Amino acid sequence: MINFFIKSSLAWFILFSTLPFNAVASEETKLKSQRYYDDGLLLSRAEHWKQASDEFRMAIQFDPRNKVAYANLGVALSQLEKHKEAFLAFDKAIMLGYDHSLFRYNRGLSFAKLNLIKEAVQELKLSLKMDPRNVKADYNLGLLYIRQNKIDKAENQVNQLYSRNNDLAKKLFDFIPPKYKVMSVNNGGSIKGRVSLSGKIPSPRFFPLIASPNIEYCTRISDGKGNRILFDFTVSESRGLKDTVVKLVNIQKGKPFLNKIQKIVMNRCHTPKYVISSRNGETLLLENTDPIRHEVVAYEFNARGADQRSHRPVDANTSQARDIFVKKNTKNFLIKCNLHPFLQSNGIIVENPYYAITDKDGNFSIKNIPPGTYKIIAWHPFIPNQIETIIIKPGKQSNLTFEFKGESVQRTVYNNNSKGYRFAPVYDSKENFYGGSRADDPIEILQVYKERRQVKD
Repeated sequence: MINFFIKSSLAWFILFSTLPFNAVASEETKLKSQRYYDDGLLLSRAEHWKQASDEFRMAIQFDPRNKVAYANLGVALSQLEKHKEAFLAFDKAIMLGYDHSLFRYNRGLSFAKLNLIKEAVQELKLSLKMDPRNVKADYNLGLLYIRQNKIDKAENQVNQLYSRNNDLAKKLFDFIPPKYKVMSVNNGGSIKGRVSLSGKIPSPRFFPLIASPNIEYCTRISDGKGNRILFDFTVSESRGLKDTVVKLVNIQKGKPFLNKIQKIVMNRCHTPKYVISSRNGETLLLENTDPIRHEVVAYEFNARGADQRSHRPVDANTSQARDIFVKKNTKNFLIKCNLHPFLQSNGIIVENPYYAITDKDGNFSIKNIPPGTYKIIAWHPFIPNQIETIIIKPGKQSNLTFEFKGESVQRTVYNNNSKGYRFAPVYDSKENFYGGSRADDPIEILQVYKERRQVKD
């Protein structure tokens, strides 16, 4: 069973320790009531709820109109699972004119624990109306929506928490049941296909290394002119396009996701996974095999543009688990090092396990698909999506091809902009990175580029 509620605390009411005593109370009565009330607050901090409730009762005995003592008594009784008694105390506080956002929050939790969900929702909404900053109320309201099977409203609560308290947002998100359902697939079909690029092949990106730290290390794969090269479009001799994600989008149930954590390896300021696919909320393993630190940042892309999300360093020769957790309706994301921007992986959110990433020749295959008619998307980070409809027949293979056009590429035109940069002589003399090629450089990426240019020329 879901643990629906964040623990409430009487400490929330410490601000009200100066009590509004009955005007007819004697000075001695005032002092006695104050002492009992203060003792109740101290006991509540230590979570001694039984003793705290006794002290609040004594405070009320000396001042029956002490509305704050009634409010705190209600919280203590709620912690003791004496919810009916708690409501009597809450109602007495309201009758005496007491109201506060945290009071409504506690009252809402008590309603929820008695399975009075509708009343609990009303109280938490009232608490948020009084104080929109109460992230715990947003979180628990989302849990109540899940209990009511109002999943869209629960997802809206995740979005409410997303920028304000990401930990609570992720916690709430994990409680929402996935829309995709796992089932046995009997006599499923398959898709086999290819993605190609026609027309002009876009130029790779050049990153002047003088603009990044750790020059001595990160230049070990360079063009001999002070630049790192990043290939956004890897095209085979037969025009097959590598690193394209092909995915089914309107499939509601089928085979399970692979129970295997994805790994992004950072090696020589580079990662071989230029494109990845991930479920929202999935955990990735970032493995830094370099002797330098990388500042790994995640960006999500939506209709408004790009928003920076998780930003944590991954120290040299360490690994780090990190969730890919994006806002609702976010389709793709980027993982990159802010210190070494040529180290990056582009990603797309997938809703089911029916997807594939094209190989070096542009080929892909998707297996064990329930028979039916589906939409299928081919996605690449820098070119408009292609969408097709495909019919999957029992036990049959369907064939499909996508052809992107180089003229449709949507990105900045990158050129070799190393001219105009003045490189420090110390690096020239120390490592000879900028004076020409290095015999001991592992320049396999550069070599691929040179061979491609020769073919093109």
